Amino acid sequence: MHPPLRPRSVFALALLAGACAPPDPYEGTFELLPPVTTRDGLVWVDPARDEVVFVLPEGESVTTRRAAVGDEHTVVAWSAASRDQKSVLALTIPASAKEEDIDEQLYRFPADGEGEPVVYDVQAPFTALALSPDHRRAILYFGGDGSSEQLHNANQIAIVDLAGKGVENVTLNGFGGTLKAVEFPGQIVEGEETPIVIGGVAHDIAAFLADSEVVLMDLDDPALDQVAVPLGSDIGFSPRTTLLRPGNDLFVDPALFVLSAQGGEVGMLTLVAEGDGSGFTAQISLIPVGQTSSDFIFYDSPSVPYLITVDAAAGALVFTDIRTQGGFTVPLASAAESLFLRDVDGGKQAVVWARGGTQLSTLDLDGIEDSLGRKPKRLKIETGIDELVVLDNDRVLVGSGNKLYVVAFPEEQVTPLSSQVAYDPRGSALVGDRLLLGTAGQQWVSTVDLQTLNPESMLLDHAIGAFHYLPGPDRIVITHDDPAGHLTIVDPADPSRSTSHVHWGFLLQGVLDQE
Repeated sequence: MHPPLRPRSVFALALLAGACAPPDPYEGTFELLPPVTTRDGLVWVDPARDEVVFVLPEGESVTTRRAAVGDEHTVVAWSAASRDQKSVLALTIPASAKEEDIDEQLYRFPADGEGEPVVYDVQAPFTALALSPDHRRAILYFGGDGSSEQLHNANQIAIVDLAGKGVENVTLNGFGGTLKAVEFPGQIVEGEETPIVIGGVAHDIAAFLADSEVVLMDLDDPALDQVAVPLGSDIGFSPRTTLLRPGNDLFVDPALFVLSAQGGEVGMLTLVAEGDGSGFTAQISLIPVGQTSSDFIFYDSPSVPYLITVDAAAGALVFTDIRTQGGFTVPLASAAESLFLRDVDGGKQAVVWARGGTQLSTLDLDGIEDSLGRKPKRLKIETGIDELVVLDNDRVLVGSGNKLYVVAFPEEQVTPLSSQVAYDPRGSALVGDRLLLGTAGQQWVSTVDLQTLNPESMLLDHAIGAFHYLPGPDRIVITHDDPAGHLTIVDPADPSRSTSHVHWGFLLQGVLDQE
């Protein structure tokens, strides 16, 4: 028999005091936007009260702070955490189409709710957000869903300086394609500036993916000419994602590869300096890579700069020398859709898999150009692959119905973990050698020691609404569906009912005090 988890109400009189409280706080609905996760807490937006609510676990208690956002003439369209989880962003837009002379503004709050927010005038009710991996910028745009506005500029963007107060409002200069996505292809190390060096000059380039074209912009100098690259509307080339290969001795100039949503060609944009030194331009080529290309990565052997692509139709890896466009194919004899490279003794190893497939294929790349007939190794996933999450260089987590598989590549070991209900591997966190698991709709929080592969599970009193891991206090926080605020705080090193704490009513704290 499990002892009950004791609720700790931080607002114990919320229901009883309602009869004598001022009516104003209850005129609006009490529906909050879903919480965003920061390093130290969870943050909700309360649209009816034009407030942001910061909830910070501290020991056995939680601290709640409220901060104003917008006013009665605006509404919060969306909120998000910055990539470093040190800030919370919230976009305010006019509350009604009848509201006039109301500017759209992006608020940047400190994650702990203390101090004044930075407010940016962004000029449009943007629906999408891209955050740079170096943590310096946010780009707001409309994305594929467009806007509810009567008329809007689909290629308008706002470039926000997250380290200061600056904002650049820009329209892309393309060939008429509608912007779908924004990427930062040169930034490969989280939290570090990694500029693309073109002709000896560093550029911080963003790639704007539109219908049949890509627009490149130097974010350090948006006044420079944008580089718009058409990729072939006549062949149905629809950019899906990009990959940046820095220049080196094997191929001097940096190259931006563009994967199409369909077809058997990859766009290659060789980035070179303008003759007058004022900026950069792109030399375009299309590389044939088989029947289809569902994923790609670059790899340098000692003598050849390769582009490796996955031909999902053929179930094969295609190796292409980007200097000559010549190459070869390695059949996998299994379903193939996605790949990544991992470090092994002496070089790199490609790992390939597909949703719905039953195997992970691994291929050692050392000496691959001289290895005609080299065959991949295979690791069996008995019940098939629903989802795959890369945990670290040596391990992946595979979700498959009511099973999770922990795959350890160095030992070529596949360990199944069975459950009475399905776990979503995307609702997981890795802390050292501890794997933390929790899936919406379930009543279990689980941890797995990846050294011993020993799992432990804890039964909750209520179903999980959402699973969060806070690295600051090193705590799992489970939210439960309750408009008043209901969460369970779990110690991931000791996940037990005796060491966990339940809190209720924290989202009501401060509401009754409002005039």
